[in-house]
Amino acid sequence: MTVSETTPMAQPVDVVPLGGLREFGMNTMAVTCGGTTIVVDAGVMFAEPELPGVELVVPDLDYLEGLDHKVAAVFLTHGHEDHIGGLPYLMPLVEGSVYGSRLALALVESRLEQHAIATKGRLHPVTPHDRITIGPFTIECLRVTHSMPDCLALAIHTPAGVLVHTGDFKIDLTPLDGETTDLHRLAELGQQGVLALFADSTNVDRPGVAGSERDVIDGFEEIFTSTAGKIVVAMFASSIHRMQILVDLAAQFDRRVAFVGRGVVDN
Repeated sequence: MTVSETTPMAQPVDVVPLGGLREFGMNTMAVTCGGTTIVVDAGVMFAEPELPGVELVVPDLDYLEGLDHKVAAVFLTHGHEDHIGGLPYLMPLVEGSVYGSRLALALVESRLEQHAIATKGRLHPVTPHDRITIGPFTIECLRVTHSMPDCLALAIHTPAGVLVHTGDFKIDLTPLDGETTDLHRLAELGQQGVLALFADSTNVDRPGVAGSERDVIDGFEEIFTSTAGKIVVAMFASSIHRMQILVDLAAQFDRRVAFVGRGVVDN
């Protein structure tokens, strides 16, 4: 693989992570070239026990507030809270639009409305292979698989070279929705030359491979077969594929489904 390097003729590109490094949560990264700044993700962190009374922690936005221009656009890789939950606090610094998958934007819209932030004309859905040009940047959207549907990686084409931001991902070759990680395009980018890779490293120190969501189906089928009474399943509100598995099994075994919990019901 060849690696591009900044030449004296290229406009410099500043990459400033505002959260998400060496910590779980607050994933937010600013990329600036010339007088244009875009932000990738805008997450929150759920407070640790040593912060009693604090529910959420948001990134320090002083860097963005100190710029002589507003944020031109925000790109969301997926709909987990540690990537979208801080958007209401970022929006006063954004003059442009928010781009993301349809699912991510659907989850974001209600949160912005709760903060009385107008969304009309500012939320723009993107799909894999879309390219959006913002000033000197061209942002290419790529499909990746993760623990929730409709997730994206971003190839940010800049005058200095290509930055690849993977978002959160796992390599699932048999995802429930059939939308697999675009390994072919990622390989092409590597062959063409990538200036910098910003990659999810969660559990990278654990041996083995991540399981597919399909791996839980057999276990659930056994429970449905052997249980006469109610079945209670705890899950993250964002585990939409798992919800679909349970709904499909409920239909197969002629059972009713009741969703409990605000996040689960809303999603």
